[in-house]
Amino acid sequence: MSVVVIEENTALQAWREGVTALFASGGSCNNIITTVLDPCHIDSSWLVDHSPDTVSEKGNDIRDVANTIFPEKLLRSATSRDHLYEMYLKRHDRVRHWKGHHHGWGTYFERLVRFPPDGVNQLERVIGKLISWPTRNTTGLVFHLSSPIDAPRTRGGPCWHFGEILWNADGILDLVVVYRNHDFYNKVLGNFIGLGRLLKFICDETGKTPGRLVCHSVHAYHEGTLQNLRELVG
Repeated sequence: MSVVVIEENTALQAWREGVTALFASGGSCNNIITTVLDPCHIDSSWLVDHSPDTVSEKGNDIRDVANTIFPEKLLRSATSRDHLYEMYLKRHDRVRHWKGHHHGWGTYFERLVRFPPDGVNQLERVIGKLISWPTRNTTGLVFHLSSPIDAPRTRGGPCWHFGEILWNADGILDLVVVYRNHDFYNKVLGNFIGLGRLLKFICDETGKTPGRLVCHSVHAYHEGTLQNLRELVG
């Protein structure tokens, strides 16, 4: 079983290397392991220059992709973590009601702060441990984004399945994530941006230092055409 290993400084560089690996493999491959050394460095120009919706009508808006993981715009108006969670869930539930999505699995940030069926706030639990534990601990600081209650489906289920915070020496935090299915056209760069914002938020709230983002894309592929992807990469 082949494994593609990528290590780059920024999310943009790492995404481009992953796309190169897809081109070399004919459009899809298994087990791309990507390390972004500085995931919290995010250039606003990426949101304009590399948004899939600027390339094709069926492309996603990269801002929406990033916001499913971390709602950056809401953070700017939040007065506290609890206020952020409250604002997000209120807006999320209102949109779901308007659109009639009563039985959907929700978004990633929803599952971070209100995991079904009991509504556990996994994000706050991890932040609390990082603040209260007297010494660093590299075990137990995990997020689950999938659940046995999620019925198998070919499309529409959560692709991000698992996340873990690794608490390293000198208060440096790494974020490790696993994606079962990873679309390098519509999703990956937006995912990297959202995950970088999530890591920065956790570090800001706990007085820690952002480290690396490590992403295992179990199955990597791309929606759209190869020409679309080439145009998007630039």
